[in-house]
Amino acid sequence: MKFDKIKWKEKTDPAFPSPYRDKMLKDLLANQKLVGLKYTQLTDLLGEPNFNDSSSLSYKIIVDYGYGIDPVYTKDLDFTFSKDSVIISFKVNEWKK
Repeated sequence: MKFDKIKWKEKTDPAFPSPYRDKMLKDLLANQKLVGLKYTQLTDLLGEPNFNDSSSLSYKIIVDYGYGIDPVYTKDLDFTFSKDSVIISFKVNEWKK
């Protein structure tokens, strides 16, 4: 699915990321210049991150709770930025219980 920043930011439930994120992830990583963007440019493109600290930020792509209250699978898009707030790297992290 082609990346669409409106659909990326869409939330049907505050506890879950947009259902379109996983479908758009491949196109986003292949066709958008992410490294070199300033923090504000990235948040304009992708919205407010789910996690943010002094040198990194993260967007939830998938959170699967299975049948319980704790996640059994997560997929995140993590960014690292410099002291000048410029994105220097990103990676997709997957975790499975």
